Amino acid sequence: MKTLFEILLAPVLIYLTVSALYQFVLAVASKYKTKDIQPVQNGLTRFLVLVPAYKEDAIIKYSTAKNMSLKYEYPRGQFDLVVIADQLKDETKKELKQLGAKVHSVSFEKSTKVKSLQSAIKAYDKGYDAVVVLDADNVMEKGFLFKANQWIQSGARAIQGLRKAANNNTSTALMDGLSEAANTEMLCKGANSLGLSSKLSGSAMVFNFELFKTTINQCEAIGGFDKEMELILTRKREFIDYTADMAVLDQKVTSTNAFTKQRGRWLEAQYTFFKKSFGESLSNLAEGNVDFFHKVMQLALPPRAVAPFAILLLVVCGILLNSSFLGVTATIAFVGLSLSYLFVLPTDQLFKQSLKILVSIPKIGWAAIKSLSQMKKSKQEFIHTKHELIEA
Repeated sequence: MKTLFEILLAPVLIYLTVSALYQFVLAVASKYKTKDIQPVQNGLTRFLVLVPAYKEDAIIKYSTAKNMSLKYEYPRGQFDLVVIADQLKDETKKELKQLGAKVHSVSFEKSTKVKSLQSAIKAYDKGYDAVVVLDADNVMEKGFLFKANQWIQSGARAIQGLRKAANNNTSTALMDGLSEAANTEMLCKGANSLGLSSKLSGSAMVFNFELFKTTINQCEAIGGFDKEMELILTRKREFIDYTADMAVLDQKVTSTNAFTKQRGRWLEAQYTFFKKSFGESLSNLAEGNVDFFHKVMQLALPPRAVAPFAILLLVVCGILLNSSFLGVTATIAFVGLSLSYLFVLPTDQLFKQSLKILVSIPKIGWAAIKSLSQMKKSKQEFIHTKHELIEA
């Protein structure tokens, strides 16, 4: 019986252990300095800032007011901020125009970010050097466009910026912010340190204009368009840089219900693209395209909030079955996973919020497990994550 259980659980254990050790390697790599851009004086990049906004009138008015204040910093004639208005009120559109933004109205039977971005890039296809993609709630920090200009002028063609948590007003928002911070350190900075492309996060992204135009028009995703873009770019051997100097404030979800819906959408996109691209990744690896292969393998990672609980369950199974193989291997996986988070998360915040974090872990873990049930729904329709207006 013991041997039978070991055989049955071995594939799951190996999968979780390899994933944990992979994250540990990225966490260690994130501590090493990535490349610096070389300052160049080739003039100013003209940016098209695209902000898809779906039914979030209060949020988009607030963020647009903040972002348009950049006209006092980056020359106003060198960027246009275009709100892609999907089901926004006429009054809201009028206010956005008064703030200096351009409004591109769209209407679809089934709304998706991809459709919105494709429509906007078709309407604004002349006179720009680069594209910035923001979420409706994102507020660019001071210097964002100047930093983006430096990267574009240095020759970079796809850059992921830092998405800082704008709020931690609930335990869910706190955990969401910590989760994104850890993923950014490992999957963006750590990957770049190893000479591999950063992940894309859906916003705070900057692209060469023609590259974005070509890439977004190839996308078909209902949700998780950033994953699809990663695959399209790395398939073409386009490198994705990451910089923490180019930052936006990003609103974190404040309820477990929103967390569940959001993660369900992400997981569905992640595993769908993995299944579609696995075979192709092997042929690309044979041709020397390690970056594309790595991106596809990254899509096979288990849900971050579920993995620790699954590994601990295997530790318990090892103890109950008196199996050193299960117990020791699962313990190594758990230690590796724990150390990876300790390496990349701010120690002072972990200690200061330790009680809140410990109390929140079971709740977030359960929400993550429930998100698996949202995957099928996410495949059929766009699930919008609603944000609250929290002034930063």
